[in-house]
Amino acid sequence: KPCGSPLGQCDSLSAVATSQLRMTSQEPQTDLPALVKSMSGCATGRHEVAASKAAASSVASPARARLSEKAISGCEGDDGPRERMGSGWGGTRTPTDDFVDLRRKSSWCRDGSSAKALPPRVYIDSKTLIREVQDLSKLKRGDHCVIALNLLRATTPLGDWAISWLGSCELIYLYHHFIVLDDVDHIDDAGVPRTADGQMAMIVEWGNTIPEAAAEVLSTSAGRLCRLPMTVLKFFFFGKAKFSKHPLADYGDTPHIYLVLAKQTPEERERIVAEALRMESQEQRRYHIIFNNCEHACHKIRYGHHHSAQISFLCWTAFRLLLGLVGLMVLKMNQDWAEFADTCYSTLCLNHRVWGTAAYHIFTSVPVALQAMISYILLMRSVLCQRQQSLISRHECCHLLGKELGRAIVVGSWTVLAICLTPNMVSNFLLRLVICSFAYIVSDMVYNCFAHAFMRLVLLPAYGRVWLLGPADPCSPKKDKGR
Repeated sequence: KPCGSPLGQCDSLSAVATSQLRMTSQEPQTDLPALVKSMSGCATGRHEVAASKAAASSVASPARARLSEKAISGCEGDDGPRERMGSGWGGTRTPTDDFVDLRRKSSWCRDGSSAKALPPRVYIDSKTLIREVQDLSKLKRGDHCVIALNLLRATTPLGDWAISWLGSCELIYLYHHFIVLDDVDHIDDAGVPRTADGQMAMIVEWGNTIPEAAAEVLSTSAGRLCRLPMTVLKFFFFGKAKFSKHPLADYGDTPHIYLVLAKQTPEERERIVAEALRMESQEQRRYHIIFNNCEHACHKIRYGHHHSAQISFLCWTAFRLLLGLVGLMVLKMNQDWAEFADTCYSTLCLNHRVWGTAAYHIFTSVPVALQAMISYILLMRSVLCQRQQSLISRHECCHLLGKELGRAIVVGSWTVLAICLTPNMVSNFLLRLVICSFAYIVSDMVYNCFAHAFMRLVLLPAYGRVWLLGPADPCSPKKDKGR
């Protein structure tokens, strides 16, 4: 709200800003209330606002300066009231600003009590299990959470919702990671996760949004079009994400959040939070999408080692595509030789055709079959281990084993069949390359669509569970117990 009149609004904003300044600085705060109040709406003329901005610039801490600028932005000037600046970079408005200002509500305001809990799913490494969070008030400090990777986050609420929904159907394979710093006690009327004392629940992550990135790039280029291309390149490779604390409410337009299942003692949770805060307070290496991304940071905080399963998966996928390209080149050479072999009936010509076809399948079909088989073996071992730790119920264990066995058989068979039929049905080299490259992921997406449709439209509404063999579980694992 504009912080002009009545005076009570000024005092309220002054108190909130003073509290925030104290939380973000270690310097003496004896003069903070008077300083903030002078900047939070008690000046109405241009000279008074300019004086307030000068006072804000004298605050040593960058975080305090940003909060001071934020307080000034809502004051009335000679031209009337102005909209309050956002809490993002350069005053960019974030989803949290809209929720706090009651412009709209987050997607977590909807009543999800009647929704059936979905079973856990397998992460991209075929070992880790993640479970969708049905009630955000169950999130605890130290939890490791992921959401579907959204490169256009905070651009439009509808776009964030659509990406999140695609991720809930397992149609998006990459995830964004963050660590929860506070116990979530409740969700307020605007859909903002709050702690027991009413503060916004915070997370730590490598993160950024398109509006904030655009504001930073434009500010860095100083409005010069000639500098814009180089600024964009530098930003993309070295500065497109910042490792910092954010309100969990920044993901209020993303309804589907997933918790990484793992046993955690209270001592481990405190260690994770302490390590996250230590990394946030120290200067970090620059963000790098391959060598230092959000998953690297969360693994470093939680497990103590620098690792990203998503990068490993992408490297394996690229290697498999390279093998497929080699197989297609062998096939092309084999078919070119076959044109000559039509007039040659010697043993050498016939053997050359056989070996060429065999080499094509070795480079294309065999890696797919091995991937399906090895992934299921890793999954089976992980699921049985987590069942012994009571992280998942018996029904969820059977569901995962059955679902992923079907994936290994169906997706592997469809992909190998498509690769086998390609030489006889497709003559264009580029089209063959497309089929060999994307047959596996397209088959997997189709399988996920059918699996989720059957689970959500048939099993859960009609039976209330996802595994029908045997009696119902007398007690499912508690949400707090296996985290």
